[in-house]
Amino acid sequence: MADTDMAGPLCFCLLLGFCLLLTGKIHFGYIYGFGLIGCLGMYTILNLMSENASIDFYRTMSILGYCLLPLVSLAALHIFISLKGVFGFILAAVTILWCTIAATRFIEATLDMRHQRYLVAYPLMLFYSCFALITVF
Repeated sequence: MADTDMAGPLCFCLLLGFCLLLTGKIHFGYIYGFGLIGCLGMYTILNLMSENASIDFYRTMSILGYCLLPLVSLAALHIFISLKGVFGFILAAVTILWCTIAATRFIEATLDMRHQRYLVAYPLMLFYSCFALITVF
């Protein structure tokens, strides 16, 4: 986790926007807005919660952006089938949980916050829920 990479998360955001565009939704501004404000909020929360180490903003954006990949696959699936129903709700919940667990594990490994993982997971779940709501509805 020493290297920060912004090309992958930017490509995932563009791919999410493109998949939503293929379903008739033009939400590029929402994706970048929620992403930037959410990353800034998570950066603040993580630095306030961390006891020993600190995390920089680019590493936060990199972790949150790479863990967005399951939601991109949900948006790609939404091109072919409708997610407005019980199946879509369950699939969106599983995708949110997958993103949350992946991001929480990366953050707890980076900041050595194993004892605070559930406190980290809750705002991450809210962050990824915004993207799932954009994707499904």
